[in-house]
Amino acid sequence: MTLIHGFTAAAHFYDDLHFPRGFRKSGDFNIAEAELLTQVGKRLLMLEQAICSPENQVEKQFVKMCTTQLEGQTKVELLWKKYIKLTRHKSFHCVNGSIFVQSAVI
Repeated sequence: MTLIHGFTAAAHFYDDLHFPRGFRKSGDFNIAEAELLTQVGKRLLMLEQAICSPENQVEKQFVKMCTTQLEGQTKVELLWKKYIKLTRHKSFHCVNGSIFVQSAVI
């Protein structure tokens, strides 16, 4: 059992739907963030969705952060919040304009 920042390492995490070229090439994450997300992202997803139970205090704090919508405190929690923001929150853009045509008065 390998721990990375207090989280049990699971299989590598890839999100081909939102980041088809990978986390590194997306431009949204720096190299360290992309590597960390690849290493522990699968475990974070499983903890968030309650597929598995937390095994230590760090994982319990992460689950609490996910369920109560608290702000992240650790590097991993902040990274997960960033990932969630990029993948689950769709931005809304409204295009509102009018065409003003000046007519000539004869």
